[in-house]
Amino acid sequence: MPLRDARRIPTATYRVQLHAGFTLADLEKLIPYLEDLGISDCYLSPVMRSSPGSTHGYDVTDYRKIDPDLGGGEAFHRLTEELARRGMGVVMDFVPNHMGVNGPFNAWWNDVLEAGPRSPHAKFFDIEWRGPHARGTRPRVLVPVLDDHYGRVLERGGLAVKWAAGALRLGFGDLEFPLNAATLGRVALELAAEPRLQAEAEAWQALANAFFATTENTTTGGPALKEVKQQFGERVAASAAAQDALHAWIARVNGKVGEPQSFDALNELIEAQHYRLARWKTGAHEINYRRFFAIDSLAGLRMERAEVFHESHLLLGHLLAEGRITGVRIDHVDGLRDPQEYLERLQALAHGPAGKAAAPAGETYVVVEKILGEGEQLPPRWAAHGTTGYEFITQIAGALVNAEAGERFTQWHDEFVGTHTDYAQLIYEKKRFVLEEMFANSVSSLAHRLTDILAEDRHWRDLAYREVAVAVRETMAAMDVYRTYRRRGEACSASDAERITAACARAIARNPRLDAEAFELLRDVLTGAYAPAEMRDALDGWVLSFQQYTGAVMAKAVEDTAFYVYTRFIALNEVGGDAGRFGAPLAEFHAANVARAHEVPQSMVATSTHDTKMSEDVRGRLYALSEIGDEWVNWVRDWRAMNARHKTRVGDRDAPDANEEYRLYQVLLGAWPLDGRVDEAFRQRLREHERKAVNEAQINTTWRAPNEAWLAAGDRFIDALLADGEANAFRTSMAERAQRLAHLGMVNSLTQVVLKCTVPGVPDLYQGNEAWDFSLVDPDNRRPVDFGALAEKARTAAEAPRALLAAWRDGRVKFAVTRALLRFRRGHANFFQHSDYAPAAVQGRFAEHVIAFRREHGGGELLVVVPRLAAKLGCPPLGLVWEDTAVTAKAGRGWGEVLTGRAVEGRENLPLAELLAEWPVAVLWREARA
Repeated sequence: MPLRDARRIPTATYRVQLHAGFTLADLEKLIPYLEDLGISDCYLSPVMRSSPGSTHGYDVTDYRKIDPDLGGGEAFHRLTEELARRGMGVVMDFVPNHMGVNGPFNAWWNDVLEAGPRSPHAKFFDIEWRGPHARGTRPRVLVPVLDDHYGRVLERGGLAVKWAAGALRLGFGDLEFPLNAATLGRVALELAAEPRLQAEAEAWQALANAFFATTENTTTGGPALKEVKQQFGERVAASAAAQDALHAWIARVNGKVGEPQSFDALNELIEAQHYRLARWKTGAHEINYRRFFAIDSLAGLRMERAEVFHESHLLLGHLLAEGRITGVRIDHVDGLRDPQEYLERLQALAHGPAGKAAAPAGETYVVVEKILGEGEQLPPRWAAHGTTGYEFITQIAGALVNAEAGERFTQWHDEFVGTHTDYAQLIYEKKRFVLEEMFANSVSSLAHRLTDILAEDRHWRDLAYREVAVAVRETMAAMDVYRTYRRRGEACSASDAERITAACARAIARNPRLDAEAFELLRDVLTGAYAPAEMRDALDGWVLSFQQYTGAVMAKAVEDTAFYVYTRFIALNEVGGDAGRFGAPLAEFHAANVARAHEVPQSMVATSTHDTKMSEDVRGRLYALSEIGDEWVNWVRDWRAMNARHKTRVGDRDAPDANEEYRLYQVLLGAWPLDGRVDEAFRQRLREHERKAVNEAQINTTWRAPNEAWLAAGDRFIDALLADGEANAFRTSMAERAQRLAHLGMVNSLTQVVLKCTVPGVPDLYQGNEAWDFSLVDPDNRRPVDFGALAEKARTAAEAPRALLAAWRDGRVKFAVTRALLRFRRGHANFFQHSDYAPAAVQGRFAEHVIAFRREHGGGELLVVVPRLAAKLGCPPLGLVWEDTAVTAKAGRGWGEVLTGRAVEGRENLPLAELLAEWPVAVLWREARA
């Protein structure tokens, strides 16, 4: 079972996105506000040094420094000291899977480019030096950054040797690449042969020899090369003649535009490097290093190697040992070769180095970014306290979406777009697409490696590479979870074996014309049923590699592609969600909370994050749409008729297409401003969002091959729909419908807040979501937060419930509920960490419109009652609308209502007409008997 205890468990976390525009010093100023809100721990986006200008921090370039763009180590120390002084903690987002490698900022990667496989850092990165698509006889790493074919870029003068800051480098635009020691040695020989440097010839010859010598010894080559390069720079700087000679050589080697043959020398120099520069599109099919998803500038690390873990965790370990970090969030845990081993090492690191004063006793609070499929649980032996809480979004959607409307929404969507989309088939097709277009070389490499291993077994040596490749690709496409977790030398878990077997069966069924034996063998390899003793180690290693890719394939195919294609009801198209399932029985929501209380009670529960496709308040509105479907279908029919004239003919089709249009109407309803103000900033947000949506869908345009005419047509469509003026009938109609939906969405949002703050788990707030936030997918959800306005809400959120509800559009009602519950949690931390969970019985006419549960521990008792599917009840659902509906509680002591402070009688039968007379939600508490 995952970890349950830690030396510090947060009562509530607050996620902040740090960047040059919002630094550690800016966050320090907010500490009093966060403390007042009831937050126990600041949850920081990655703070290790990243690429200059990074807005997210996931492109780490140096694990040994706090990012200077954020304020550096001093600012971090000031922040953590102030938090500690107030009894608050820090949960840090840490990125062990990959590093940013775009530009000269990553010393480890540049060392690999400079020295190739002989670099001491070559083993740090997951590079396949001699893969199936390697060109030439020398091992090189592919660097796909050019904006055109290599030869064209070369002969237009786009690549050039540069001398700057005492070093020779190869430049392409703003990017620079190192030159290897052999090349620098040849340059030194060129200078030694220069007549104008005859007096210095012996010294230049000695430098050339020194450069060549560094290539012969990997143990001293790194430091020695640095010294020789420094001597080279010093000698050039000290001699005007040497400078002239070097610049003359640079001019010759860089060639002359219009004379193709003049670039032969530069081409020869570039081809002699340990990297191959290539057109950016080449990476999709020939990349020879593992990446984060399909992003060429994020190179995968071999974190399973002890020296890589050590070097990348020195600063983190120091901060943990000092107590400056009290918790860690592990990014993309599914990319790691052995997540269990990594988490064990992380916990050992947190205890401090042997022989030195260690951090306080106990485990460190650790959560992992992990998408759990339906029925999937966190592996029981992981040294983590849970996940970052995406699964809670799916669970709450199941409870708040009207499941009875699913078939009708499917029919209406099919009618509007003119075709039916089978969601399961769509997922399969998109996984096939990304496997062929983004991970082609990964599949090819895996297939070649397995074919080579099988060649040692005479029973399987005749299995053709193509058969293996198809089996690998089709089985990956058929997986229904992000990955499995078989470990080297261990048997496959029963649950993983079941999922692998089912995936292979689906792959066989989808390929009836192919012989099943390759699929069946792959199944046995993955489960360990096929493991000849002399091949076991090689097969285990292959399985570990296979498992590292399936999560990336799933994420790119589902979250980043299918979710933008399947537009039936986009509220379900959320990270970790199942867009094919429209609502769920309420019993499933309760069962999930019972399981969390028993298995991972300290796991995070989230409703908005930096990764969600839309904010909790946008989804809250759209959930309500499932309750008024008959109105929705009439709205979209009217809107289609109104807006047909605003479409543009692109080729033989109208842009945007019907599917994009259907999605856009849902986005507008979810994000429409509460004050009705549609300004240019809102229009621009919508234009950018829709451009991202259609490029991600990869139907009419893609990021790699943008259809500018289609994108421009989308911009014009949005501008027409949102144009100013009383004559814009659509805008008037949308404003009216959005306001109706917003009122229902308000109730859903309050329900989400109460549930997140009271169910088992640690509630995580995303910056700004303590009040209304109608953000869409990034970068929209990373816009600056107006903390001044939020602080003003804090000063005025103590008004009477009726007054706050009457003014609900200003966001204070959500703020007041959030703050009251977070403060209550902080004051009852032990209760929330250890209490159980049980559904509370509800009777009466509207029993199906209530979520009620109780939690107990140490004699303390909590009773939570919130509405669901409230459209039938009126908005907000207060007082007598509940008629005879009542919740059953244990008779006894009286209750105190957490949100209003009023007293409630300790009766067995609590009528909702009384309980929800002033607020649409209720949280009751009674203390243990003295």
